[in-house]
Amino acid sequence: MSALDPEENALNFLSLPMHRGILQANVIARRLESIIREAGEGVAEKLYRGISESVRRGEYEFLTSDREVSRIIGEAERSAESSLSRNPGIGIPEDPAELREFWSGLSKKDKGDLFRADPFIGNRNGIPRLERDIYNRSTLQTLWDRAQASGDFSQARTYDEMTKLLYTSERGHPSFYLSYLDREGRFAIDLDDLDSADHAVVLLKPAARFPIDYAEDTMRQLRQTALRIDPKARTGVTFFGAYDNPHSMVQSMFPRYAEDGAAMARDFHKGLEITHEGPPAHTTTIGHSYGGVLAGHAAGHGATLNTDDMVFIGSWGTGVRNVGELSLSGVAPENIGEHVFATMAPSDSVQLMPKTHGPSPVDPSFGATVFGSSSTPGEYRWNPQDHSSEHYLDSGNPASRNIGLIITGNGALVK
Repeated sequence: MSALDPEENALNFLSLPMHRGILQANVIARRLESIIREAGEGVAEKLYRGISESVRRGEYEFLTSDREVSRIIGEAERSAESSLSRNPGIGIPEDPAELREFWSGLSKKDKGDLFRADPFIGNRNGIPRLERDIYNRSTLQTLWDRAQASGDFSQARTYDEMTKLLYTSERGHPSFYLSYLDREGRFAIDLDDLDSADHAVVLLKPAARFPIDYAEDTMRQLRQTALRIDPKARTGVTFFGAYDNPHSMVQSMFPRYAEDGAAMARDFHKGLEITHEGPPAHTTTIGHSYGGVLAGHAAGHGATLNTDDMVFIGSWGTGVRNVGELSLSGVAPENIGEHVFATMAPSDSVQLMPKTHGPSPVDPSFGATVFGSSSTPGEYRWNPQDHSSEHYLDSGNPASRNIGLIITGNGALVK
């Protein structure tokens, strides 16, 4: 093979120590393909979900042991309880629209009593976002105190970073608000009050262990891309991390994280509509990396996502085969391709991940509106830095302008 051969370059790239995660993912994917061929396609879903649990625990015995594969499939057949924190039943409506009406008729004392009954009441869609922030900040302090007292300093550090972000104040810039928080440390943070925004952006959390810096930087960049296009409009951005996301490249090859988080993502989007004041905001949902898999599951598989536009950034798969399997509220099926956008930097190394989530959204057969991105080839062509949100949203990258057009409701101008 020549020095420029893509396959040879990929193997050379994956041999570098810094890319161990993508290499592991490919090794596991090949093992799974072999198992599925031998056992039959019918076990595929159970196998992926079961093995994803083993990967979460750092167990890789299934790579060499058929007995381990049988055990994993057996475990997958047994239903498991969701690990998400569930709000206790305190006699208030679950439907966001009904809750919004119910909440508006309560006194301050009534609301305080409900908060004491459910310290996580600030997570409920249908309560105005500024009020959710008040309750969730109080609960954040309680969780920090408990983490410190129990010696869970890693979790306490995460709460500390979250608190610092929430109290970050820059003249001329909007504030941050906490719109979701649970006992497992999952959270959603808003940049500006989305209940009053002209344009609302929902950034879906990708694969990461400590996403605080990523959340802050990416939210600010997204807001700036919108301001460059429509400086007079108010653009609010929310980082949706209220689901159990993958923590590594190996874990991100499995769909179960997106499958399990899709319903919460849909409820969150519905809540944005219910509590918004004034004319409806233009809502854009952005899936960067594994966030694109969550986006595909939230708007696919027979469900509808309450958003106007969807953007896949550096996403190597979405969990659906084409845009025809996606549904966005208010968008006619025949027009879906005009509201689903995708971009991939040519040297983005995530393209070397195994195709466990279906075709790339930039594939012409997928049917999305594709726009280009600048790229900086690294050693053996591929460059992991091209996968960062910072690269895609950099003002010097033409992708950034197109993303700004989409956020501000000018998707028809994307080219």
